[in-house]
Amino acid sequence: MTRPKSRWGMALFLLSVPFVAVAFYLAFALPPSTNPKLHRDIIPILGIVFSALCFLAGHFSYPRVHNLKVYLAGYLTGLSGLAYFALCTRPVRHEAQIGALLILVFLNVVLVLLLPSYVKYRLTRRITYAITLIEAAWLVAAAVEPGLVVWAKGLAPDDIMGGRAWIGIAWALVTFVLTVRLLRDEFHLGGLITAVALLYCLAWLGPAIVTPAHSGALQGILFAAAPLYLDIGIIVHWFMRMEHRVSYDPLLHIYNRNYCSRIITEQSSCNTSPPFGVAMVDIDHFKKVNDTHGHQAGDAVLYAVAQTIVRESLPSGIVCRYGGEEIVVFFPKSTAKDIAPIMEKVRRSVEKATVVARKKKLSVTVSCGISHRADTSQSIIDVINAADKALYRAKKDGRNQIKSAKTPTKK
Repeated sequence: MTRPKSRWGMALFLLSVPFVAVAFYLAFALPPSTNPKLHRDIIPILGIVFSALCFLAGHFSYPRVHNLKVYLAGYLTGLSGLAYFALCTRPVRHEAQIGALLILVFLNVVLVLLLPSYVKYRLTRRITYAITLIEAAWLVAAAVEPGLVVWAKGLAPDDIMGGRAWIGIAWALVTFVLTVRLLRDEFHLGGLITAVALLYCLAWLGPAIVTPAHSGALQGILFAAAPLYLDIGIIVHWFMRMEHRVSYDPLLHIYNRNYCSRIITEQSSCNTSPPFGVAMVDIDHFKKVNDTHGHQAGDAVLYAVAQTIVRESLPSGIVCRYGGEEIVVFFPKSTAKDIAPIMEKVRRSVEKATVVARKKKLSVTVSCGISHRADTSQSIIDVINAADKALYRAKKDGRNQIKSAKTPTKK
């Protein structure tokens, strides 16, 4: 299995650039002074609609992505948008309430990042509903009693280099660092959350970077854009997860038979041109492990062996589950001679390792057969069959060893 590319989400982050460009264009080219209906009616209505859709995107994402971060982000972003347009700017703008709302948004993003991604659905709902209801109650109370947010009065920065401006800038930088550390492989979720943070950071900096006549309009557009962007990002994250599930084995965390078949039929992005090496790996006496210690122990052994193969065959090997306890490793641009030392490292590592299952330490060995494609007349399945025959000889000759075989050349 080749080392996966970072799934932080740079492409999704860059999608925020046109959102920012459109926000500045609308604020400057179509200002409230000449387009009052746009900023007084249309943008608030769109902001409320996009915010409501955030609740739905977060809620209905769970059965597909099973991620507390996504579920909670949808609810809290939707709540922030509704609070801004329904409580903070109607009938007039309340700067203290907007400042307090942005501070709440900053805290919410950090909370989403620090909470675990995968917890039970019942706990996910309880956490999300509790936080959402508490914050909704506080926002309504702040709208009824402005004294609750008097502390936020005057927080809006008036100088891009001033300390108040750096509250938003520092928060956006912290968000970026946390996503890189915590969401590097979370199917573009890191880029999504960082981009949402960028939009809110610009909303915070608005009074410092544009004139007072434009800052309110820019802020409103950004508060409408953030939930829309999150709606799109959740759908992208959703589809990336689905694509992952189509190609990966959930137990072993390696490519599954479906992806293996795509390589065999040369329908994948894998370079199968000669030379192309194949290693077939089988756990010795695996049935005995299942019969003696149970299937849970067998699954633990199978996972440990699969991850050992992944670790030792990186970065050149592509590891797939072939069937049962049999694992196939594809090596683009490699001959049997090239991959023999790699598979020997795999064999030794498995032999030395122990797996703890039900408080018992289990040790297993593997047998391996290798072969390679020397020219295009040989199909990938021909190479697999040759490696499988070599594997059979390794088993027959005592197991815990590697055998190689030449793939027959078709005339």
